[in-house]
Amino acid sequence: MTRLTTLIIFLLAFLHAVQAAVPPGPQARFASPVPEPSLEFVENRGQWDARARYMAELPAGRLFLTTTGFTYTLADAAALRAAHEHTPEATVTRLRSHAYSVTFEGGNSHATIQGGQPTGEVRNYYLGNDPSHWASQVPGFREATYTNVYPGIGVRLYENANQHLEYDFTVAPGAKPSRIRLRYQGPERVELTEGVLRIHTSVGEVVEQAPQAWQEGPDGQRHLISCHYELQNGVVGFRLGAYDARKPLVIDPTVVFSSYTGSKADNWGFTATYDAQGNMYSGGVAFGPGFPTSLGAFDQSFSAAMDMAIIKYNTTVKGSAARLYATYLGGEAADAPHSLVVNGSDQLVILGSTSSLTYPVSQTAYDRSFNGGVAIDPLSSGVNGVTRYANGSDLVISILNSQGNALVASTYLGGSGNDGLTLNPGIVNNYGDAFRGDIITDGANNVYLASTTQSADFPATSGGQSIRQGAADAVVAKLSANLSTVLWSTLLGGSAVETACSIQLSTDQRVYVAGSSTSTDFPTTTGAFLTANPGGTNGFVARFPTTANTLQAATLLGTSANDLAYFVQLDGSNNVYVLGQTQGQYPLTSGLYGVAGGNSLFRSSPPT
Repeated sequence: MTRLTTLIIFLLAFLHAVQAAVPPGPQARFASPVPEPSLEFVENRGQWDARARYMAELPAGRLFLTTTGFTYTLADAAALRAAHEHTPEATVTRLRSHAYSVTFEGGNSHATIQGGQPTGEVRNYYLGNDPSHWASQVPGFREATYTNVYPGIGVRLYENANQHLEYDFTVAPGAKPSRIRLRYQGPERVELTEGVLRIHTSVGEVVEQAPQAWQEGPDGQRHLISCHYELQNGVVGFRLGAYDARKPLVIDPTVVFSSYTGSKADNWGFTATYDAQGNMYSGGVAFGPGFPTSLGAFDQSFSAAMDMAIIKYNTTVKGSAARLYATYLGGEAADAPHSLVVNGSDQLVILGSTSSLTYPVSQTAYDRSFNGGVAIDPLSSGVNGVTRYANGSDLVISILNSQGNALVASTYLGGSGNDGLTLNPGIVNNYGDAFRGDIITDGANNVYLASTTQSADFPATSGGQSIRQGAADAVVAKLSANLSTVLWSTLLGGSAVETACSIQLSTDQRVYVAGSSTSTDFPTTTGAFLTANPGGTNGFVARFPTTANTLQAATLLGTSANDLAYFVQLDGSNNVYVLGQTQGQYPLTSGLYGVAGGNSLFRSSPPT
């Protein structure tokens, strides 16, 4: 991979600040802040298998709560880490996983489960093309409580001060703790060593620390009761010392995922935007295993578990950022967001790519069916990596309402080849370049996008370039506000490779697009700043009217070495600014800052 000198602009959002008041005096010390709880029990409102009532993200896995007990689904943490870092070990299509259950043997098979301590934020799920399995305004809770698992005995799950999963058996006066019998099904083995329960799986070890038990005295203090595990034939019970059966009793094992590291539900950031109220939106992909179809070791597809994850934050509160909602969007295969923008109706418009045949689309969508392509992994040289697009790729455009709880409109856009992913050497020079592309809206909420296609039959409208000229062409399109109509679209390119990365609208109703080209015959226009390719890869800027796909002006930007254009912006006078990379000696404007061999920022007047 060629290293290019780069101009980088950082935008840092400080999402949380902790202030602590320290009493004066020579003995004052700064205490470490107590970590914020991270474990959340999310209610199932149809988005998951009906057996699961609640789900909690775990390190490299998930915990599902059913009426009869707990089901753990854990993935190979080392493989997830390697996939995130794109090491050679990551080039596999299947991810080793393991599931096991803990059931309340002899317990109430219809025990009720209730969430407690709501987090105040909601999640929305648009997964698959069956609206009956979409769910909105789904709450999350810091704890979940079972009632009457056994007569007079309940269970409360929560995250303790050490950020470990803890589940307490609450035993009412007169109830019999000897009834508690936990059957483990699916682990490779369960063993009891030095008072600690060890659950061995094919992807790591889970430890349940020695249990504690206590009763509360009249002084309000906890009085510990001797408590130990008993294990026989995969069934765990508790052996208690003397206690007062007339008083409530609590037994609390703690679960430690000792072999697992990393975030809960591995996720990678891709794009971000903001709205008129100052709220921030982030778009990324999230890995999340589903409810297991069988217990024990199993494999699952990396790409089948990669969905878009959209989060909206309120950043207007000083020193903090509240998560207003999280929305998941995708189908049965890989889905990724490329660009976000908020339109004039306070709706979030998403440009992305998908390999899913079941991506959620609206009834009036321009295109409700996946169009095809060839298997590819945009982040590896083959087709077997973590971001594998097993079915090829299509562009997708989706619109969410301001609460994220309604899919306003959604459509596929593409041809029979791969669309939306930049896959060609010479243009892919940085990590994540494959996912470039841009989306913007006008005053009527019409949608404009810039991307790329390898399809010979991309749906270009008449009047522009309708035939792909090289291996890949740039794409520029305008869609109606409800995504039911392509108002106009065009390819843009020469006999080699082009991609469009950025798009802007001017105050005089023109569309400006920036991207990169390796063609020697890119269609520049008369009077352009640079009409011929001086060598290698060049950036380009092109202009169209908002009303049609007629190319009004186009110029190359570059030197005899490699040059790429990534972002285009306009000022109040519609002057054009381009941000990109150069490996050559790009000419600097006299009197402006510049370092030989350093970075370059391009500015031009509007093309005529």
